[in-house]
Amino acid sequence: MVAVLNHKKFSWHNQPLDLEFGAAWGRDDGQGEGLYQMLGQLSWLSEQAGSERRVLALDEEQDLVVDQTTEQVRLLMRVKQVLKDRALMLYAQPIQNPEGEGYHEILTRMRCGDSVIMPDRFIPLIVQFNLSQRFDMLVLETLFSMLHKHPGQRFSVNLLPATLMQKNSAGQIIALFQRYSVSPELITIEVTEEQAFSNADTSRQNLEALRAFGCAIAIDDFGTGYANYERLKHLQVDIIKIDGCFVRDILTDPLDAIMVKSIVEMARAKQMSVVAEYVESEPQKARLLELGVNYLQGYLIGKPQPLGE
Repeated sequence: MVAVLNHKKFSWHNQPLDLEFGAAWGRDDGQGEGLYQMLGQLSWLSEQAGSERRVLALDEEQDLVVDQTTEQVRLLMRVKQVLKDRALMLYAQPIQNPEGEGYHEILTRMRCGDSVIMPDRFIPLIVQFNLSQRFDMLVLETLFSMLHKHPGQRFSVNLLPATLMQKNSAGQIIALFQRYSVSPELITIEVTEEQAFSNADTSRQNLEALRAFGCAIAIDDFGTGYANYERLKHLQVDIIKIDGCFVRDILTDPLDAIMVKSIVEMARAKQMSVVAEYVESEPQKARLLELGVNYLQGYLIGKPQPLGE
């Protein structure tokens, strides 16, 4: 069945469609809560099967499977409910130059009862179950709807990789700017190294369209993955954010200082700004400014705070 579906072509009005499918089965002789729990597991396994193009099943050791997945099932249901209710919590963390001027990075949280769910728990589920574009658009729309409370302030927003792989993402984002009358100069789009250096036409075209529209483009966590000097020569972005792994030990590791200085000099030659992440002490701040970093981000500069505050 999997082989047949993988090779089957589907279309709608002569437009090719990608098929996502999943299947799961299990056995349960109980009723009520036990049956409901089993159906939750089957739903989870079916979605996993769809993302992995496999067929999965509950085995006789059902309790083990339940233990491993019940929490994830509940979290996925919560994530979907938050997206449906448009109930994201936005936080903002300052990014500042030595004069205290700059902008804020938007960070997301989700509420579950009296607790707050951090992004390291829900972002993997959003990516795994193809909710990236829906999530990113909701973040942007929630931010734009609040900007009248923060006139003139600048913000940066991260886009997940899968969002930029969707053909009309840039068009949808630009439409949001126009609907809420938001100036693109107020918004920086943050992407990963993988996205910035991607050879995928769709991702590159989306970034080019957003930059042409007037948004600044920043590379987040720079230096940990795809970057090299040859690629940097041809990079068309506005801001480089140096990953915290080069900042943490910059006072004791000469190689970290050399790396930061090298990135700063390359960025300066291309008229890019440089942000250092995870700045947590005054000595770190002083050393980074000495090396030529333009902006600083971290708990020393300011912790994330709810956007409304």
